[in-house]
Amino acid sequence: MHRATRRTVKTRRDWSIETLSYSPSRIVRLGDEKVAILFPPLDEGGAWQLYPHPDTFPGLNFEGLPAPLQPEFLAFPDLPEVERFLGIRDEAPTALAA
Repeated sequence: MHRATRRTVKTRRDWSIETLSYSPSRIVRLGDEKVAILFPPLDEGGAWQLYPHPDTFPGLNFEGLPAPLQPEFLAFPDLPEVERFLGIRDEAPTALAA
């Protein structure tokens, strides 16, 4: 219970996305803790997939998962959208020109 409380008091500015040298996947951190894995699209135009990190949340029990993450895959159209979701990038998406 204490661990879940500690995670929820962190601010959204504590989120970061770490690029890996050995894999196209990325690590999402809340402070120093690995909390999620970000998988790039498998196909052109596919979605980025965000999933709780198995080292931090082993098995299928994601109790204490920090907000805004949920115990399931989350799909995003691109990396800037993931950053906006985590609060890393605050600006709204740019409207497409007609």
